[in-house]
Amino acid sequence: MTHRFIASIAFILTLGSLHAASIEYWDWKSIDTNAISFPKNFLFGVGTSAYQVEGGNKNVWDRWAHEGKCEQAAGQACDHWNRYHEDAQLIQNLGANAYRFGVEWSRIEPQQGVFDEAALDHYAAMCDELLKRGIAPVITLHHYNDPIWFADVGGFEKEENIQLYVRFAKKVIDKLHNKVHLWLTFNSPTSYAAKGYLANRMPPGKKNMQLMAEVMKNLLVAHVRLYKAVKHDRITAHAQVGTLHNICQLEPARMWDKPFALLGDYISHRCLYNFFKTGVFRFYIPCMGYVYHKEPDAPKSLDFIGLNYYSHFMMHGPKTSTFPDEMQTMCPDKTIYPEGFYRAIKEIDAHIAKPLNVPIYVTENGVAPVKEEDRELFLRRYYYAMHKAMNEGCDVRGYFYWSLMDNYEWGTMGKKRYGLYHVDFETHKRTLKSSAQYYIDIAQKFGNKFQMV
Repeated sequence: MTHRFIASIAFILTLGSLHAASIEYWDWKSIDTNAISFPKNFLFGVGTSAYQVEGGNKNVWDRWAHEGKCEQAAGQACDHWNRYHEDAQLIQNLGANAYRFGVEWSRIEPQQGVFDEAALDHYAAMCDELLKRGIAPVITLHHYNDPIWFADVGGFEKEENIQLYVRFAKKVIDKLHNKVHLWLTFNSPTSYAAKGYLANRMPPGKKNMQLMAEVMKNLLVAHVRLYKAVKHDRITAHAQVGTLHNICQLEPARMWDKPFALLGDYISHRCLYNFFKTGVFRFYIPCMGYVYHKEPDAPKSLDFIGLNYYSHFMMHGPKTSTFPDEMQTMCPDKTIYPEGFYRAIKEIDAHIAKPLNVPIYVTENGVAPVKEEDRELFLRRYYYAMHKAMNEGCDVRGYFYWSLMDNYEWGTMGKKRYGLYHVDFETHKRTLKSSAQYYIDIAQKFGNKFQMV
């Protein structure tokens, strides 16, 4: 039998075995959100990505914006590249003991094979600034962005280009391995592939399910090959390397919408879970896409798993909407749904953390509220949901709020304000928001200064 026939049977069996979890709501009037605690050495962090805050980066997103594919480019963004000393102080003022940030590939390798040592030195200085303040640097090596030259040679559409990513990422790890606590290879491989190659929401803006599946597979393989390169090098073998996964539950609006929800779950989640558990990437949508790949080292390629979570969607056939009775946010596709955060932690625990015996870090979770006071409500309820999951045996080691400050939100500046600090994008002045006080209270109560071992 051919792989394609086997995959066809597996696809039918997979959908048949999946079930859509019931939508869960808690009685918040009866819940004491103050009754929470977190263990010693828990990481309370904040996060950003390079293109969204640094300013001055020329990459595929910059080209995408200048081609009119989105409202605006990041431009100078928050000028974080020049203001990192000030921003490190702001992180310390929050009581945070970790900072997840991205390195910009197009800065470090502006031309193929040409590395800018000054850019690497700059990131080393950033790490030193954080460490002296008791803040753990946590680096994302790839956050939805590629150098233009990499995209022009085919990017992650071509398996032979994986080596280019591994070379870049290993160069960064070689430089910073003694300064960085955790390394994230990709900001959600499934989201990058789906948004760029199926939904046309980010570069390169293609709609091709077969290509999406190829890209997803290549990202996962790139993670494994980088992991092996790091661990096989005596100097960097101690580095803690993981990737992260974005969970967004797809809830069928009606009984006949269930197949669409199950299909979305298969594409968005099950392919990744199966890859890391079995070493096999199997993607098959009849008449639309087929990829089969074995990577035996995949189950041994995670020191931890990261989780990004915001909200859930209602499925109406292949289309999605938010739940109208839930608390809305500035983002038309996100509501405040803490019960989903609990469900997501339990899911990533059951499918990745427990089977592979690795801890979980909540690498991204945040809100752009309609009313500023809603941010405190968000934090109270999402923290409670995380605490509940941890009490039920989920090994969560840290939480990173998105975001440290208002930033470029993939196409617009200032319309979706996730930050604990308000940013005036004309003057770049940062101002602490009143709603950030709850974050400060919890971080200072349970967090401890980080010390690099």
